[in-house]
Amino acid sequence: MSIRTLILSITLLLSGCSGLTTTPDAPPPSRSWDELQQALLSADNWQLRGKIGIRTTDQNQSANLYWQQLQQHYQIELTGPLGQGGARIEGNNEGITINIAGEEPLWAASPERLMEQTLGWQFPVRELLYWARGIPAPDQPFELTLSQQRAQKILQNNWEINYLRFSNQQGYSLPEKIIIRQNDLRFTIIAKEWQIKL
Repeated sequence: MSIRTLILSITLLLSGCSGLTTTPDAPPPSRSWDELQQALLSADNWQLRGKIGIRTTDQNQSANLYWQQLQQHYQIELTGPLGQGGARIEGNNEGITINIAGEEPLWAASPERLMEQTLGWQFPVRELLYWARGIPAPDQPFELTLSQQRAQKILQNNWEINYLRFSNQQGYSLPEKIIIRQNDLRFTIIAKEWQIKL
């Protein structure tokens, strides 16, 4: 898998899709799972800063991550070793544009279509918008394992999403470390800072 392919994989993967510095071992949320899930479903204005890594059988790369979500519009920036100068993705329900340093911009009507065209495989990009917040995507079958009123594992669309750490803010329980895997492909997202705008 080339560096360009890895960059495309991560940017497409991410696009579905008050200050907080994360701390390990956050106490359980005061809300029930149903209340927390409904609150997170309605929280559609947020920012995430952290790192993302991708591991395959022959590659292991990482990049700094900035993800801003404003309802259906998203803007994602990748910088660092994987980005080699950076990658930026912007999109909404009408289409997606990816700009990779030194490459021609790419556009498609959906991130799933662009991923299929450029990489030859699919990922449920729109579901990641929910998985990043620690909840399953609505209106699709899933299996859920809870621990202390938070998702510990989600199985959805043949993907396994494991939540290893959480942080709490204003009643929200937000993932700090997520591992998303299918077969030999593994993505790790580490959130260093969350902002949820109410």
